[in-house]
Formats: sequence, structure tokens, C-alpha cells
Amino acid sequence: MVYIVEAKAAKRQVVKRQVTELHEQYLHKAAGSRLIDDKPHPDLWIVVVIPCHNEPDLIGALEHLANCKPPLCHAEVIVVVNGSAKNQPAVHQQNQRTLDQAADWLARQSNRWLPIHLLNFPNMPSKHAGVGQARKIGMDEALRRLADIGHAEDGLIVCYDADCRCSNNYFTGIESHFALHKDTPGCSIHFEHPLDAKEWTILGFGNNAAEQKVFDGITSYELHLRYHVQAQKFIGFPYGFHTIGSAMAVRAWAYVKQGGMNRRQAGEDFYFLQKISWLGPLTELDNITVYPSPRLSNRVPFGTGKAVGDYLANRNQLTTYPLQAYQEVQWLLNQATVMWEKGKTDDKKPKAMTLFLGKDFCSIVLPELRENSGNFTAFRKRFLRWFNAFRLMKFLNFTRDQVYSPTVVEAAAKGLLKSMKQPVPKQSSTVALLRQFRRLEKEKLSGDGLWQ
Repeated sequence: MVYIVEAKAAKRQVVKRQVTELHEQYLHKAAGSRLIDDKPHPDLWIVVVIPCHNEPDLIGALEHLANCKPPLCHAEVIVVVNGSAKNQPAVHQQNQRTLDQAADWLARQSNRWLPIHLLNFPNMPSKHAGVGQARKIGMDEALRRLADIGHAEDGLIVCYDADCRCSNNYFTGIESHFALHKDTPGCSIHFEHPLDAKEWTILGFGNNAAEQKVFDGITSYELHLRYHVQAQKFIGFPYGFHTIGSAMAVRAWAYVKQGGMNRRQAGEDFYFLQKISWLGPLTELDNITVYPSPRLSNRVPFGTGKAVGDYLANRNQLTTYPLQAYQEVQWLLNQATVMWEKGKTDDKKPKAMTLFLGKDFCSIVLPELRENSGNFTAFRKRFLRWFNAFRLMKFLNFTRDQVYSPTVVEAAAKGLLKSMKQPVPKQSSTVALLRQFRRLEKEKLSGDGLWQ
């Protein structure tokens, strides 16, 4: 018995040493120089990273974080105020105002339990300037600070945005979630947009609420997001979780092993969290809530701001992927046994999937997957690494643009609810449908697909 205990302890030391070596290599090769001179608290475990670009309400976001219930461990915040030469002078002026206001606000704070570090990158290279690069700068520094005190393994790096609010249990909820789910490399955090001016005010965004049509746009967009995730869950697709940049958290070791944050100027959260999910079971944290701000923006080619703009431009209507597309993915998932045993799919192939896969799938892709798999379990895992979330999005875009027509999001949501044998709200309004989907996610209702 003593030998077993000693062996386990020795194994833990080996793992810890390997983690230390990996983070040291990462920081040396992929991260910049040290940005914060203040020594981290020895019990630091949670670091929240906030990219901030042309944001007039950073103080509101920081106040809500500082007013949260403190966790048992120590936490801190890193804000990366960023701009580039391609930005208009007004953007640089706003960034400077944000820095000055934040510095004044910090100077007035007393007995702060939450240290907040302000970093300024006014002239990032235009090639990489954007939210991905800003997150990377902050997350790399978060890793460095966790590594300084030996927490490069289980320390937590949390992503937030400068226009968000959060529930009071934000830090305690994150702390308890990762303590409970010791094997998870990261999690997606529950989020809800304010749906009208009243909610906007209650959540602490101030009195400058947008017109109701903007809230209507974000309601439709959030319904699209939840429909998309619930459709994946219903068909048993394993990557069905939200990838919202302001609402996700990862362990430090996973951040390093995944290769750090990417520099994408849009969609950085999707690409990052999907890769994190390959390291282990990604979890969903639903007992805390992040409240992102709805706002118009054309800063990136897709995302919240772009979707709201599209809604307004399209006569107050938003479309989404047709339910038939997800049903065809379900067909492919259900072909697992046939593909493994016979090296092909059934003859009755659905239209869109047949066109998308092409002839190479059965002649090249499947033989390679089977040859490199010793059993069905290994084949299934390898297949899902091939038909992953990235390929799913390519397929959905392909079906929407070339096979089926886009579907109005409310109609798609109703169709999915009926397929799930869930009640459709009598009102059938966008708000009522969204609240129903929020409830389904909280209750973790999904399908009984093969791949769960």
C-alpha cells in the first residue's frame, strides 16, 4: 500500500515536471516578453483576460467583476487595450480615454480583493491586430503569472469582454465547477443577452439603451446560436457547445497543449475552444451567467454585431441553417458501424451529404481512417476528428448556399422543438422561443444519438 501511494506521488511529480517544461517552451517560443512586474499572489488560480478595443464602458464591466463574491482562491484581471495604425483617430482617442478613466477608477478603489492590470498596445501590427491577438497577449501573460507560482497545470485562464456584465457568483461558480470537474480541459459558460431596455438597465448597463429593434435583432441571433447548438446535441454530435469569446474558460495546461490562442481577427473563440475540446471532455457551466451587450458592429465579418446589422438590413428577419442539414449529419453519424465493417456507407445517401463528401470519401478518406484504427472505438474517434466542428460548419454553409434555402430562424427553432418532442410556446414569438431554448440548455435536454 505504501508502494502504491509512493508510485502515485512519483507519477504526479513526473506529470508536473512535464507540464512545467511545456509551458516554459511555450512562453519562450510563442509568447512575448513579461508585461506585468507585480508578483502574483501565491494562491492565484483564476486570471480573467479582457480585450478592449474602442470600448466606452470598460469601467462598468470591471465594477461588476469587482462586486462579485470573492472565491476561496485568489483571482485577478488583465485588460488588453489595443489598437493599430489602421484604426481611425477616434478609436485611438477612445482607447486613451478608456485607459485614463480606468486608471482613475482603480486609484479610487480601496480594499480591492481583485487586482486589475491595464496593458496598452496602441500600435499592434495591422496584419494581426484584432481580438484574437489581444486575447493571446492577455492569455499568454496570464499563463506566465500562473507559471510563476507553480500553477501552470490547474490554473484557470478565463475569457471575458469589455462590454459584459456577469452574475454575482461568477468567480465562485468557475472555482467550484473546475474543482468538481477535475478532468475537463475547459468549459463554455452560460450567457444571456438583455432582450429589452428594462433588462439592459437591471443588468447594470446604464440608461443609454439602444432602440428595441436592436434588442429584437440580438434576440433572433441568440435564438440562432441556441438552435444551432441544440440541433447538434439532438443528433448526437459531440461538439455541440457554445463558443462565445466572452464566456469560456480553460486550464493552463490545456492552453499550452492546444498551442495558445490564435490570432484570428474573427472567430478566434470558435477555433480555440473546438481545439480545446479535443484534449478531453469539454463541460458547460450553467450556474453562472455572462451578459454580453447587444450592439451594432461591422468590425468583423461575422458574430454578434454583424448579425444584428444583418437583421436590421433584412427587414427585421434573420435566417439560419435548415433542419434538413442537421438530419443529414445524423444520417452520416449513424453510418459508423457500416463504414467500419464494410468501408462504405449505405446506398441511400441523402442529397446534400452525397454532394459534399464526393467520390473521394469512400475511395480515399474511409480506407485511410480504417487502416489507422485497430478497432471500432478507435475508428469512431478518428472519424470524429475528421468530421469535426470545422467540417460541420463547411457542410452547413454548403447546404444553405447550394442545396437548401436558408430558413427563417423562428421556423427552424419550431421545427427542432417538434422533432425533440418539446412544447412549442403558444405565443411562438422570438422571445418566447428563445426562453424555451434557454430552458432546454439549462435542463441539458438533448437527443439520444449514437455519439453521446
